[in-house]
Amino acid sequence: MSEIEMEPPLLADVYPALVSFLDAALVGDGEPLLAQTLVRLRFHGWCGCSLTCRYLRTAPTTRAANAWFHVDDEDAPRVWLQLDQDHASFAGMEICEFDLGPAPALDPDRPVDVL
Repeated sequence: MSEIEMEPPLLADVYPALVSFLDAALVGDGEPLLAQTLVRLRFHGWCGCSLTCRYLRTAPTTRAANAWFHVDDEDAPRVWLQLDQDHASFAGMEICEFDLGPAPALDPDRPVDVL
């Protein structure tokens, strides 16, 4: 398989703390089926509309629906998950207030202001 044909890395390999957090939050919100989809999500990169855009893609852009699932703290939004067209998984997510940890080698293009 050539480099062009390779699948994007799993989101859990790029941002394991994010996937762990989302899994616990979705299960806690009564969404265990959506939580189960997290292990299969691929990291398709950041939106790219600006250097500081906080939207990361977990599916091709054409898969995104106009429906969101908000994972919030008591005081602030943390991560907003954009459902895919089937509402069975996620096409992307807006990282509002979440520390992604160090940017691993798999994500050299992470926006500068996303922790």
